[in-house]
Amino acid sequence: MKNSLCLLGLFCLTAGAALADTSRWSGTSQISFDGTSTLHDWGGKVEARPFVTTVSTDKEGNPTKVVATVTVDVAKMDTAEAKRDENMRKAMQATAHPLITGVIDTPFSAIRQGEAAPSTLPINLTILGKTQTVTGKISQWKQQGDKASFDLDFDLSLKTSGIKVPSVLLLIRVGDTVKVHAVVNLKRNPS
Repeated sequence: MKNSLCLLGLFCLTAGAALADTSRWSGTSQISFDGTSTLHDWGGKVEARPFVTTVSTDKEGNPTKVVATVTVDVAKMDTAEAKRDENMRKAMQATAHPLITGVIDTPFSAIRQGEAAPSTLPINLTILGKTQTVTGKISQWKQQGDKASFDLDFDLSLKTSGIKVPSVLLLIRVGDTVKVHAVVNLKRNPS
């Protein structure tokens, strides 16, 4: 039998134990986001709420499916500039849509092929009540015992997400693409 550590992620990953049919991993994620404008580049950060990743395995202990839901509070997104934060929350309609949710519910084969480290992670991302699928690229994969970590990167289109950022003084415009980077840490829960 083969012990495999696998990932999930927004967000998540996992490991399959030889006789287990599911394992649960507690997860955390620190997220940064970077964009451009005609005046200057900008960025910010936010921490996801703690989450749980569930990994299903076959009778040989090989991972078959990864499931997790990662949630971010829009009001906690911080660009280190109060006025920009206020404008960002207005553009993201934080009162009506206070959460961004990433759902991972995917067969393990979509995350990793063969013995290579996991390389991609499909995520159903809901922003402003609208769901879109993004595919994150996994890097910096590390696993030691019951702990694993990885970085996850994807580009997010403001237009596709329904986020309308007004121009400032009719001259300063925000670029459409926001680069999202997440550092994900997972720890297997005792059985």
